[in-house]
Amino acid sequence: MNNINEALNYIYSFMGKKNSNSLHKNNFNHINNVREILNILKYKQTFKIIHITGTKGKGSTTLVLSNMLKSAGYKTASFVSPHIINVRERIAINGEWISEKDFVDITKKIKNILDENEIYNITVFEIFTVIGLYYFYIQNVDYACIEVGIGGKLDCTNIVDSSISVITSISYDHTEILGNTIEEITEQKAGIIKENSIVVSAWQEKESVNIIEKIAKEKNSKLYIFKKDFNADIILNTNKILEFNYIENDKSYKFETTLLGEHQSENISLAFKSFKLLTNNINKDEKIFYNAIDSIKNFNINARLTFVQRNPDIIVDGAHNSKSLLRILKTIYKWYDYLIILFAPLSEKDIKGMSDILKNSNAFIIVSSPNTNNKNNNKENDSYKTYQYFKDRENAIHIENFNEAVKYMQKLSKEKNIPALVIGSLYSASDYFNLNVNQIV
Repeated sequence: MNNINEALNYIYSFMGKKNSNSLHKNNFNHINNVREILNILKYKQTFKIIHITGTKGKGSTTLVLSNMLKSAGYKTASFVSPHIINVRERIAINGEWISEKDFVDITKKIKNILDENEIYNITVFEIFTVIGLYYFYIQNVDYACIEVGIGGKLDCTNIVDSSISVITSISYDHTEILGNTIEEITEQKAGIIKENSIVVSAWQEKESVNIIEKIAKEKNSKLYIFKKDFNADIILNTNKILEFNYIENDKSYKFETTLLGEHQSENISLAFKSFKLLTNNINKDEKIFYNAIDSIKNFNINARLTFVQRNPDIIVDGAHNSKSLLRILKTIYKWYDYLIILFAPLSEKDIKGMSDILKNSNAFIIVSSPNTNNKNNNKENDSYKTYQYFKDRENAIHIENFNEAVKYMQKLSKEKNIPALVIGSLYSASDYFNLNVNQIV
């Protein structure tokens, strides 16, 4: 194993060797695998961890909070998934991705442990989790913001002992793993709450709030809920800037950011509330709060209403469930009257729910699927299945090959001077960026 490509080939050789669905539902093997390997590596949690779960916004909240903590002078790590441009972006310290050398060196250590202990029933995500936590340990970070993979309770990241658990907006996703009801899904998400800790939650449906409150009480953990204990008041929401006031008690802080969309006001508020809780007892000087606010003024996260081109505008977003899609369209149709939409979801997702929303949109729709499907035999590559929901729609076409679909969308957008949106999956967003690596504005 001499380079990162060889390291990744080794890691991805474990793809599909384990039934993650039954594993998540029935036992803690995900967590036990990670614990065993980290123990052999002599890992210790010498840093504070903020654990972030939810259905929508958990990646944005993770990266915003890590950037705020960095602005306060803390050596801050972030662990997110999936990656959009490069696998190394999953594991970063102060915004700097793990180096190829460190990635390869740690993967070699893991390979030796797996071989010597004959541990082969392991997933790709478990290996990434071990790499991330061990890297943060040897780099002696102060804080680590850790995004959950799927769910929470049985997710392998739940090995951590977190100071704060953040629960972003919960809706239906990964139902084959987490359950078919919002109550079952919430039980899994709220499973990250630790004893005598702090919980910061987005505004949730009543069923979810009841469960989060119950578990927080059982764990003797203090709970803060968006719209109840703190709030955001939108001032300006355009396709170039978002302005809002963060409000808590009688205090207000004004945010101005290039993270676009009203939904980001909630994600940023969750991050800022967590930041305040982490730093308020350490530093009474409010300058630290204003530095945190300034840190996201020109902050961008790929595949979160990312403008890759202007005039005509082309936007890429990773929304991959019906509630997220509805949020994004609600924002975008405040900016434009008509769109070209390249819809490229994974067919294992809530295709019907997302299609029902798109069918009622004022748009020309191109149906495709991510190239990523071709690299993973466990994911269906079936854009025909998606197109069945649109075949009777006059202004909708099917282009199976994602690269060809992108070319057609770009050509049509330029010729007609119509804004375009790529949406449906973080994987299709990743594929778009990798096709147009120099296009981000």
